[in-house]
This record gives sequence, structure tokens and C-alpha cells, in this order.
Amino acid sequence: MIKNLLSKVGWGDLPGSFGFTVGEKVELPFRWHWDLHRGQKKSDGSVVSIFICSKKDLDSFQISAAKNAEQMAKALRHPNILRSLDSIEVEGGFYLVTEAVVPLLSFDAAESDDGGAPAIWGFYQAMDALGFLHQSGFTHGLFGPASIFVTPQGDFRLGGFDLCRKDASADALLAGWRRSSPGISAWPEPPSSLKSNGTPTVGIDLWGATLLAAYIFGSAGASQRGVDYRVDLARLPKDLPAELRKPVADLQKQGPLRGKNPVADLLKNSFFDENSSVQVMSFLNNIHIKSPEEKDAFFEGLPALLENVPRSQQTRQVLPELLTAQKFPGQEAAQVLPAILKIGVRLKDDEFKEKVAPLVVQLFQSPDRAIRFRLLTSIGDMIDSLDDSMINDKIFTECVNGFTDSNGPIREATVKSLIHFVPRLRPKTVEGRVTKLLLRSLQDPEASIRTNTVICCGRISGHLPKACANQTLGQVLAAGLKDNFGPCRSAALHTLLATAVVFTPEELAGRLMPCVCQRLVDTDPSVADAAFNALSALEQHVRQEVEERRRAQSMEPILGDQTATVVGVGDAASLQGRLGSWASTVGNMVGQKIMGSMKTDGGVASGNPARNSSSSEPAVNSGGEGMNLRPKEAAAVSDFSGGNVSNAWESRVDLASDSADLGGSGWGEEAFWDEFKDLAADPPPPRKESTMDSNPPAANTGPRKGPSAASSAPKSMSMSMGPSPTMQKNSPASNTQAKAQPQKDGILQSDDSDFWKEFDM
Repeated sequence: MIKNLLSKVGWGDLPGSFGFTVGEKVELPFRWHWDLHRGQKKSDGSVVSIFICSKKDLDSFQISAAKNAEQMAKALRHPNILRSLDSIEVEGGFYLVTEAVVPLLSFDAAESDDGGAPAIWGFYQAMDALGFLHQSGFTHGLFGPASIFVTPQGDFRLGGFDLCRKDASADALLAGWRRSSPGISAWPEPPSSLKSNGTPTVGIDLWGATLLAAYIFGSAGASQRGVDYRVDLARLPKDLPAELRKPVADLQKQGPLRGKNPVADLLKNSFFDENSSVQVMSFLNNIHIKSPEEKDAFFEGLPALLENVPRSQQTRQVLPELLTAQKFPGQEAAQVLPAILKIGVRLKDDEFKEKVAPLVVQLFQSPDRAIRFRLLTSIGDMIDSLDDSMINDKIFTECVNGFTDSNGPIREATVKSLIHFVPRLRPKTVEGRVTKLLLRSLQDPEASIRTNTVICCGRISGHLPKACANQTLGQVLAAGLKDNFGPCRSAALHTLLATAVVFTPEELAGRLMPCVCQRLVDTDPSVADAAFNALSALEQHVRQEVEERRRAQSMEPILGDQTATVVGVGDAASLQGRLGSWASTVGNMVGQKIMGSMKTDGGVASGNPARNSSSSEPAVNSGGEGMNLRPKEAAAVSDFSGGNVSNAWESRVDLASDSADLGGSGWGEEAFWDEFKDLAADPPPPRKESTMDSNPPAANTGPRKGPSAASSAPKSMSMSMGPSPTMQKNSPASNTQAKAQPQKDGILQSDDSDFWKEFDM
């Protein structure tokens, strides 16, 4: 039963020696006496196309035409002519096996991602095949869109040789065209005038070439392909490029050719010579006959040419040719690699892994420095298409050899490539190997490599564990800030700004900002400017972090008795842990008590009353209009606090406000220092006084009714902790007035319990 079914379609009489299996039928977009089937080669499973012409229902002329097509397909050999693999004639019909193709007018061939650009290279291929036939003395007879087939790679192939012969008459060709050509409704037919006016037999092919040009350029402009597009020869001049209008018009002229070859003249047109698609594919198809100099020049300019080649043509036609070209003996893979990678990144992931990834792994193992450099500089474009296992196990293991290469550009390119490698590497590899390699690169004799190492560490810090990033960046930045190469120091400053969040405020203030301060006086002006900007930004960052920490600590529960007990026993370790929550309050309160004794004539304290006691320190005015109490004054407080509270003076007292009167009617400097006389709760043991100050005055914290009787405001105020003998000698009135004040008006009485009550936690 199966045999009878196969015999009806003509397959039952195929001999067993036929080496191909006939597959499913391909629907053609036109009526033809040939059927197209997909097939498979039995020996290797490769895909083929099988054209089948059944003798049933065919007249003698059509059977003769089908037999001619089978014989001509086997006889003709040209790169752009449909390649015949096998053929056989049996009782039921003809079988012609060719390379895998589909008709140009089928919807499969119309699917493309070239953005609607005309298939210029395909048109060139078809015309090249026609020119070959004419030079050989043949007339095709059916040339046109229906006789063009397309390979899976997008190459055009000329087929349909039913009427192809030598010395055919124009009448016979016109008659045969109407009986053997594929039928497409509403498409133009060759005019009857082709058999008169001395028109040669090739005139029917020239008319078909005009029809093909109208379809390729017209359908691209209309964004409609296949048999649904209605070819209009009258609109052809508008659809054609300006350079092709005249040569295509010559194809339509009827009459003797008089030695002219219109097809050859068309192919020599400057339009094709200047077209990137034609340039690239023509060279690659003939690369085996090109000289080394021509190859070098071509591959050097190939990446730029690819910008004007349709994307579908790059991936389907150019890339396979390049992959083949790099295997040629004597051909440098480094020359071809840039173009391969440029096209490879546009492939889908599966296609890239199949076609390009194996080549990348193979080339990374090559000792050729030119190939290695090309790969390293292009890794960022293709790394997203590579598997993690391939990167970790095959590629990076070869890449790290570049760190010890004797060639500087290779080492530098290797450092730069880490920016792309690190996010894809295993954490163990990054922590155990990459960081060590980077630290070693900081000792490289090439200054540019050290600079790029600093930048690289900053860019990959986000992919490192925080502890590892902190340690690595700390060493890298410290070395970079001390480097003798100016751009490296500048890079370290910018990297520090970009990665400041990696460090704690203590690390910034204690380790890194001092290094930045050294760069403020850098001999390179650009580095010094960068250091000033960096220091300002880091100061703001640290200030913000400290203020946030204080706000967070102020929200913690208040520990009353526990804190008092710890302070009473003088436990320095516990005090240091708790002091931060109220140290600024102590400093501010003490500052207010001190400033309370320094009144102007109007009785207003010299501090800014509108200023919050916990606000941050303002900038010091260099014009001498104000000052800040520095931490040196904290020594006087430590005597009565029972511990070290010098941190309490981190919140500075502002004397630069408008309310502070420092004019000629102000208080004297010797009177100011008298205020610090009795700060200690337990006065120190008596010491031998100098003759100039044998009776030190008592401290006076009461409000001042006016300026000192024998003093005026000084032009500048010293930051020393005590009055000089000269001041005391020249101001006896002030000392006398201070002695007249009662002891009960001091900042602290003999019993200091009232003072500490204000800070009871």
C-alpha cells in the first residue's frame, strides 16, 4: 500500500542507490511544473533541496524542458549558479538535488532584519551569474525574480534552466517562456517586440534583469515582498539609485547590441564599486587569490566597512566567511579577529556560543601577543555572551598570564579587562587572586599601569566583600597618593571620593585624609586642586556621618545611675564608651558657663545666642573678627571631671558672631584668663610663684558691669592656656579687681555636685 502511494507521487521508483531522503514539500508562491521538497543526505544528514518534476500531465515540450534543466544544472559550475549535488531520471519523472534553498519570492526568504534595505549584494550575484552565461554563449530564457533562489546564508543563486541553451531563436524563447515559466498573476510578461527590430536572443534575459531590478529596489522601498508586491516597470527610475538609472535603462533598449555587453557594463558601475556590501563580499569570495598586502589593507578597514553592511548580511554571510578566512595557512588571526568580534556581539546568545565562543577560547590560548591584545580590548563587548564556567575555567586562567607579560601594553590591557571579568568571576577567585595581582601591579615600572590599577580597584570595589574592599582600597589609595606620577595621584584622589562610603569616619579621618592633606601642596597644580576639592568633600562626608551617629545615639535609652557609677569609679574604658553620647553636651555647658562671665557693656554674652550648642563648627575668620576655643583648653576641665573629657571641647564656642564686642570698649585679655583660675574642684598643691605674680587672682564668673579700669580690648588674642607675666605686670588694676570678687562667684564651688547634676544621665 505504501509503495502504491509513493508511486503516485513518483517516489516509488527511486533506486536504492539514491543517496538522499525526500522530505516534506515546500509550498511555492507560484505555479510551476517543478515541486520543491526538503531533503536529507543519507551519509551525513546534511540538509538539501530536491526538485521533483513528475512527467504525469506534462506535454512533450515541458518534459523536454525539464530534462534540459536537469542536464544544464549538472553542467554549469559558477559560485552564483545553483549547485547541483545529484540528479536522476526515472519512469515517473526527474529528481534534481541541490544545495538547500528557497525561492526569492517565498515568504521565508522575505523574512529579514535588514531594516528594509535592498539586497544589493544579491542583485549583484544574480547579474554576475547572468553575465557568466552570456559570456559562455548561453541564453537563460527564464531569467527574473522567479528563477532566483536564496540559500540559508542569504546568497542568491540562479536556477530554472529549462530554456537555457545556445543559439536559441527569439520566437522559440518567447513561446517557451509562456509555457514553462512560473505563473504569477498580474506580473508583467515579456513584450512581443523582443522578437523583432534585430533584438538578440539575450534580449529576453535583459528584460528579465529589468524586472528583477524593479522587484528588488521597488519592494524594499514599499516594505512589501513576495508575489503580493506588484512590479511596476514605469516606476522603476524613481526606485533606482541615481547611479543605476542609465545602465538599467540600457537593458530595456531593443535593437542590436553592436558589440555592447549591457550586463557587464552594469556590473562595472561605480555604484557597486563603492557599495560596502559588494566590496566586503567580493573580497572574501576571492580571498584565496589576494596578496598579503591586499589582505592586510582589507582587514584593517573591514570594521569601518561593516557599519554600512545590513546586519542580516553581517551575521549570515560575512561572519561565516571570516571564520573560514582565519583558518587559512599564513593568515594572521589577529587581523580577522576585530571584525569577527564586531559581528559576533550582534548574534543571539545561542549563535554566539556555537560560532564565536569556541574561537575565543582557542585564541586566548595562543601565545601571539597581537591576538591576546585584540581579545583583551574586546572582552567587554562579548563577555555577556559567554558562560560563567567558560570564563572562570578556560578564559580567565589564560588571561592572568598577561600580568607577568614583559610587554607593557599587554599588562595594561590585562588590568583594564578586570573591570569586565570581576563581576563574572567566583568570589574565591576575586579575593584570593585578583586582589593580589592588583596590589602587585602597583609596583609596575610603567606609570600608566599603576594609574589604571588605582582606577580599576575603584571600579571593581562594588563587587568585592566590604572587608576585602576596605583593605584592598586602603592599600591601593595610600600607594597611589604617594606615587611619583601626577596622574596616578590625581586618579587616587578621584577614586577616594568615589569609594568614600567603603571606609568608616575614623578610617577617613585617621588614615586617608592626612594623606590627602599632603597633596594640598603638591607640585602638580591639577593634583593640588583635586586635593582641595577632595578634602572639602570628605570633610562634609565625615561631618554628615558623625552627625548621623550622634542623632542615632541620642535616640538610645538614657542610662542614669549606671553612667554615674561608672564615672565615679573613674573607669576609663567604660567612660570612653559612654562619653560620646553626652560629651558634646558637657563641652557646650562648660562653654556656656565660661562665656557667661564674658559680657559686653550691654550684658550680652560673646557667644552667638541664636546658635544651637550642638551645631557644627564654623569656619575661622582670618580677618581676626572671631576665634574658636581649641581642645587645648580641655586640660583645665580634666582636673575636676575625674577623667579625660577633652572630647567635650570638640564642639567649639563661636566668638565670631555679631553680638561679640571686640572693640576698644571690650574686656582685657588678662581679665579673660582670670576666669579660668578656679576651674578645678580640688585646687592643686601650692607652688612657688614668680615675683611678678605672687598672688594669683581669684576667678570671677559674675557678670561684668563694664570694661576693666586700666585695660582695653587687645588687637589679637593668644591661644595659650595662662596669662604671661608681662600681661599681669602691666595690668595691676585688673588683678586688684579680680581679688575683690568673693570666692562664691567661681564657676565651681568646693562642692561640685550642683555642676554635675546638669549632666546626670
